[in-house]
Amino acid sequence: MSLNLAEQGHKEELEALGRRVVDACKNRRLDAELRKRLSDELASLDLKSVLIFPGSLAEDPEHASNFYIAADLYTAGKADPSLVHFAPRAAVTRARFRLAVRTSLVKGDKGGGIAIDLLPFSSRDHHNVREFAEQIDSAFLPRPQRALPAVAAGNRHPEISLPAAFEAYQSILDTTHVNMASTVQLSANREMTTDDALKARDGEDPTATGHTRVSIRHLYHAGLWSAIRPGWREGYTAEADHFIVSGNSREQIGRSVESVKEAIRHASGYTKFTTDTSRLFELQSDPRHPQAWSNSSVEEKFQQLFSDGERRWILAEFLRTFRIEGRPYDFPREEVIRLAVKFGESLRLNEELFDYIRTVKSGAAFDFEPSLDEAETLTTAKELLFYMHWLKARGRPAQLVPPNLGFKKRQAYPETIETTPEKGMGLQEYCHHKMWPELVRRVNEEFHSRPLEELAARVSELAAVARYFDGTLSIHSGSGKQAAVLELIGKATAGRVNYKISGELQLQLFDVLSQQPGESPWRQLYDRMVARANQFATQGAFGAESELAGHYQKIGRGSYLGDSAKGRVDGNLFLVFWLGNLVGSRDTGAPDGDSRFFKEKLDELPQDMLEKVRRRNSRYIVWLAEHLQG
Repeated sequence: MSLNLAEQGHKEELEALGRRVVDACKNRRLDAELRKRLSDELASLDLKSVLIFPGSLAEDPEHASNFYIAADLYTAGKADPSLVHFAPRAAVTRARFRLAVRTSLVKGDKGGGIAIDLLPFSSRDHHNVREFAEQIDSAFLPRPQRALPAVAAGNRHPEISLPAAFEAYQSILDTTHVNMASTVQLSANREMTTDDALKARDGEDPTATGHTRVSIRHLYHAGLWSAIRPGWREGYTAEADHFIVSGNSREQIGRSVESVKEAIRHASGYTKFTTDTSRLFELQSDPRHPQAWSNSSVEEKFQQLFSDGERRWILAEFLRTFRIEGRPYDFPREEVIRLAVKFGESLRLNEELFDYIRTVKSGAAFDFEPSLDEAETLTTAKELLFYMHWLKARGRPAQLVPPNLGFKKRQAYPETIETTPEKGMGLQEYCHHKMWPELVRRVNEEFHSRPLEELAARVSELAAVARYFDGTLSIHSGSGKQAAVLELIGKATAGRVNYKISGELQLQLFDVLSQQPGESPWRQLYDRMVARANQFATQGAFGAESELAGHYQKIGRGSYLGDSAKGRVDGNLFLVFWLGNLVGSRDTGAPDGDSRFFKEKLDELPQDMLEKVRRRNSRYIVWLAEHLQG
């Protein structure tokens, strides 16, 4: 920032602001009540070129009468996010931050003086943002979630959606007195990646890691920045979601583990870590697999995978009855061996990753969330029990655990068995090509062909298992689910639930773009994103799902993303799922030759559209919370 106070015309307003802050806070404890009173007083200043964020006001804990406040300084309609440091001349201490640009001594009313430092304070000024949170006001730092409920809002466009998320959390807190803030959440090596990997990405593979063009470190700092400006000191969780380990050989898996560990190092400030080792599941050990192994084959695998000591431990630990909220769970030897073979490699790797996170965090507390939701099979209560007990017994307890409930990303859950025009896709079609052979049969035989009643019973049982281990059920792929599903989850979990969303917030941004007039440059930008997505599909870039692009075009869905209130089932589901990946690709069809990444262009959204997107994002998060209360 190269702001010159005198030249830019902010000097008088900052001087008046500084005097009011220093006088109001002198010899007083700066607490929420004083901030509120001062906020009302500062409104009377009628500032024209300076937009202040009163909630951010903080006093230097080591230097009395040195105050900091976040502000946007406007020049020719353009905001310059800044951190303003005020202090009486007699008490001034050089601003702690490395990047203070200029100090201006302003004459006071009685011959004294006020020092004003201006520091760059955008979401990309990582050092200043972090220093403020760590040295000036640590209440803005994220904290572990533990048993708190949450709407965990993924932020693919953090500067757009994070302010909306914190506004929503404040509204939820005000009305329910429950803090459900768990934001700053993206898949750590899927949606985002390390800074170096992001720089190397050319955008020609829309499914490559980092398609949001948001780095792990930037999302963390954007979260701090978004909490500081409105003054959110109530605590929130910063989640590095889905550290995915993949590979078809020991060598590939080894390289993937090292890549995951590098990402964990970049995520050292985060407070929740979700690991995904589901690619290591031995699915043929599961009797639901179409080519399930025989008992003798599973026994042989058990002998190969585990040492004598490990086998003795497994059998001693699980050949017994667990009783959870009055319900017994018996584990016969055959079932224990099948579960050990199915999950053993995954569990051992999660132990290794847990230990590595603990080292990176230098002993600081964190939440551990080993993911089962990416499994090919629906998670049973006994599988969840086996997985959580293994980890807890070996000193790596999970605070949150996400089962596979049969949810699909950004889609509603079926309410009927058969597909109908009124109710949309039925469970029979929904389960097609999925390894869920038991689901339709169970719904028909035990729940009178009512899918939601079966889902409620299953969630209730899984939540009881999670509570048995002092854990919280974590629901993934939460975007797009209808109110009836949210309400049954709230009741089934008694409100102790971590509910994750991500894609829907981005889809609401795309909705706003698509609803602009045809001649609008923003509608045309949206159309070029759609065209590029379809182009990638013709090249097979999205794997087997590439064929869906042509299918939805043929049935007339065009570029319509569907009615969000209905789970978008009436829209182009290819675009609903894949269009978000295009922000990490270049706008090669731009008529003016500006082929920057789509993400860079979306970050330049005009204020009126930005506010419209944020209102939708905020309303959606509040709506989710209202239906998840239990």
